[in-house]
Amino acid sequence: MTTPYDDPLYRDPELAQFYDIDNEWRADFDMYLTRAATAGRILDLGCGTGTLMAAIAEKYPHKILTGADPAAAMLAIAQKKTDRVSWLQASAETLDTGMTYDLIILSGHAFQVFLSREQRIAALQNIQRHLSRDGIVLFDSRNPATEEWREWIPELSREVQRSDKFGDVISWNDVSEHNGVVRYQTFYQLGENGRIYRAESDITFPSAAEITEAVTFSGLVVRHIYGDHRFSPFSPDSREMVFELGHPQCNQAYAA
Repeated sequence: MTTPYDDPLYRDPELAQFYDIDNEWRADFDMYLTRAATAGRILDLGCGTGTLMAAIAEKYPHKILTGADPAAAMLAIAQKKTDRVSWLQASAETLDTGMTYDLIILSGHAFQVFLSREQRIAALQNIQRHLSRDGIVLFDSRNPATEEWREWIPELSREVQRSDKFGDVISWNDVSEHNGVVRYQTFYQLGENGRIYRAESDITFPSAAEITEAVTFSGLVVRHIYGDHRFSPFSPDSREMVFELGHPQCNQAYAA
């Protein structure tokens, strides 16, 4: 089983260099950028190559910003984007910054890299320790009811993207599922006849009820579950589950 801490898609410098080609600016980034406006201290767990935090730093230059990721190869790219962020190599379970934050985010479905209830709880308990009294936690997780992973096959996922460094980069995915863990393969090919890079990644698709139980066990409460990155109401057929969490003494739990 591939954990997020040994996943070559993020750990291998050769593969990490393709990340920004595939994730230049995602729809979820606008949501986090909006919420950053009212937070003085912001922590991005699983910050990757730092695109989101660099944008927050540029728009809000007086914020205190921390970006954490377990993959040194990703952080090496992030550090070149801005020096206004404190970049730390650490996992969500082990990070210790010695301070609390008004906004803690896990973007890009980073929450799905936790492969078990125990891992989810360990991460959420550490998040709880780093959250200020009136702070919020914001993250997304794909709704398992829509079975989005079934679309991650070569016929449906193939894309051609232009890169200044590599020229045409052809990317596609393939996928399998076993005992609740989805293993997807990511391929990058340099042109039609060029070298192919490949990585395997494991993620899970926990339900809203499973996530809510882990949140409660960790000493936090669910304030809202949204159905997309525009904060639309959640419904059973929503593709996204966007969770907003807080401390129980400040907020009333959302009934999932």
